[in-house]
Amino acid sequence: MFTGYIDDSGSVKSHLLTLSCIVGHGSQWFWFEIEWEKCLDKKNKQLRAQGRKELSRFHAADSSSYVKEFEGWTGDERSEFTGWLINVIRRFPLVVSSYTLDIQDLVAEFPEARKKPNGLAHILLLNHIMTYLGAKILGDHRWPSDRLELIHDRGAYNPVLKEAFDHMKNDTTLQHRERFATIAPMGWEDCIRLQVADLLAYENFKCVERESAGHKRRKSLELILDLDSFGGRGVKLQKAGIREIREKLSEESKRILFENARIGPGRKT
Repeated sequence: MFTGYIDDSGSVKSHLLTLSCIVGHGSQWFWFEIEWEKCLDKKNKQLRAQGRKELSRFHAADSSSYVKEFEGWTGDERSEFTGWLINVIRRFPLVVSSYTLDIQDLVAEFPEARKKPNGLAHILLLNHIMTYLGAKILGDHRWPSDRLELIHDRGAYNPVLKEAFDHMKNDTTLQHRERFATIAPMGWEDCIRLQVADLLAYENFKCVERESAGHKRRKSLELILDLDSFGGRGVKLQKAGIREIREKLSEESKRILFENARIGPGRKT
């Protein structure tokens, strides 16, 4: 069984939303988690010796903004700690799929979602992730019968993602759809592996945000993207692509999509 861990990231200011998924096999995740926890333990040992607040987990946005448990950190300290975590990721042949869209582009092509666009955005991004994983992992001849389960960070879009997943499993154009097993929400308190999904979602979001503004990629993401096993990362869905999705929808498919996104008539948030 393969397991993929999903998290989102984004910014109201830049109008971007990113959904990332990192996938590994059972044995890979077992050893990965041990190494990730060693990094947290090592850092907490340092913080404890200095009489400073210890970490309960890694949280990318808090770390980048130096808030909450990362309050008082220096830039060099943050870079060192993030480097430890990235080196763990680099030691394991995991697969990452990450897609970003601009909410303004989405609303331009789907004006029905103007008041509540994020549900629809999560659906379209999950569809792209599942399409990529179906081809990249389940389509690999080395794993002809392995199945794939997905775990996402618990939040407001739990039912939206579950319904989108179920619709994708019924989509005959999705490669190896019968081998997508389940999707379920979990909290970071119960799943340390969601921390790496959080890191990758944030780094991919910042990658697209910086490139949209004409800036270079962050060094931390470059270290990850250099890996041959990683694909579908730092990809932004362009407005033309979103328009093409709309144009291909039948009226019935559109009705189901809007209902799933909670933007159809009579649906509650």
